[in-house]
Amino acid sequence: MSEVRVRIAPSPSGYLHIGTARAALYNWLFARKTGGKFLVRIEDTDTERSSAEMVKVIIDSLKWLGLESDEPLVYQSSRYDLYKQYVNKLLETGKAYRCWCSPETLKQKQEKAIIEKRTSRYDRTCYYLSEKEKQANIESGKPAAIRLFVGEGQTAFNDLVLGELKRDHAELDDFVIARSDGRAVYNMAVVVDDHEMGITHVIRGNDHVANTFKQILIYKGLGFQLPQFAHLPLILAKDRSKMSKRHGAVAVTDYAKMGYLKEAVVNFIALLGWSPGDDREIMTLPEMIEAFSLERINPTNAIFDLEKLNWMNGEYIR
Repeated sequence: MSEVRVRIAPSPSGYLHIGTARAALYNWLFARKTGGKFLVRIEDTDTERSSAEMVKVIIDSLKWLGLESDEPLVYQSSRYDLYKQYVNKLLETGKAYRCWCSPETLKQKQEKAIIEKRTSRYDRTCYYLSEKEKQANIESGKPAAIRLFVGEGQTAFNDLVLGELKRDHAELDDFVIARSDGRAVYNMAVVVDDHEMGITHVIRGNDHVANTFKQILIYKGLGFQLPQFAHLPLILAKDRSKMSKRHGAVAVTDYAKMGYLKEAVVNFIALLGWSPGDDREIMTLPEMIEAFSLERINPTNAIFDLEKLNWMNGEYIR
């Protein structure tokens, strides 16, 4: 087996919240258990929402938790040219095509689908243009988004937490992989980054499952070897609602400011969806590394219990 390489890829549009911190910890534990590498990538392509201040907060939060990257940080904002190379490769091999439809035209198509009570899917207007029409559009410099051609069939993968997952291509569209200004969209950039970084296992929240089907299609279009995927359950409040400030602090930095011990926070978030297989609740990092496995992650949503964190923090203070 080749060296395990995992990553955490936060976006600097906000603080490092508990869900991302847990994903980082599970990636780090898996890397340590297997003798692999834990990497950090900053997904800062959304220039309007990203900030250098938030990058620092995220890095400081990971550092406070003891989860530092084994290699230099990767910033998506420095890799635009790389993404463009791979988008062009998909164009050249016929796996993707240019779409000159304006936002207004696309909106009209969607509205028509709603009126006709059918699923809104791009109708491949630009795919079916004649070569002459396409060439004229290219030569005129008309802005074009790039779409991946999604043929008939289905995409399936074995998730290391959720098991076998499938999606029929009829549910997917010829989705955009690069905007009309030339910038690669999220799913395209992620695939290129994970391939270039040699990522073997993608361990992230189950809110990314829909993205995974699209990313697998991009992997296959580029002829890349697929990593293994493990999608983690959500973390919910005790009332089973989405975590928010009223249920306790959401950002890791809040816990540091409130005086919680790092060891208690790490121990607590480790058990939000994972179990060592016995009744242990207080565990040192070496003990967690020794016991950790992806197979012991519970696919059902985890419950954030602030009382339990307070109890655990008290045990560590003693």
